[in-house]
Amino acid sequence: MLGGVSLSKVALSLTLAIGSLNSFAHGLFPDEAGRIDWHRTQIGRPTKIVPYSFNKTDTGLFAITDRNTLASLSPASGEIVWRQVFGSEETIKALRVRDGRALTLSGANETQVRVWDSASGGLVWGFSQPPDANYRRGSGAAEFVQGSEDVVAVVGDSLVRLTPGASVPVWE
Repeated sequence: MLGGVSLSKVALSLTLAIGSLNSFAHGLFPDEAGRIDWHRTQIGRPTKIVPYSFNKTDTGLFAITDRNTLASLSPASGEIVWRQVFGSEETIKALRVRDGRALTLSGANETQVRVWDSASGGLVWGFSQPPDANYRRGSGAAEFVQGSEDVVAVVGDSLVRLTPGASVPVWE
């Protein structure tokens, strides 16, 4: 007892008081609606949609957005399956799909070529142009090489062939 009041009553009163403040902590001002909705998954406005299907059960949609995001969407529900957010200076210029893989070419001052797993969104392999490369700024063209894991991409003024795990192009 504390001055005629039991500790359990004090604890209950404090709990109720703190709990009632909780409703205020989740509110937004009207001008913040749509701008600070951190509880919603945001991918941005789609600029390109590419369907994919690599077996009877794995189908979906890839979306490239104005927020430099690559997202996989469920065609049945529209839910985001996974997303990869690229850097602010890394505009996605190309997206190709083949055999459960997505190929992206991105970048402004440094070209990035990446191959993603369609089901998980995990990076399968990637290539970053070396700092001393004579090619700059990818033009936006990239394709898988038939019968191979390799990729051919137009990077600046060069056509290059890239292979998984290599730090330099196979040919240029």
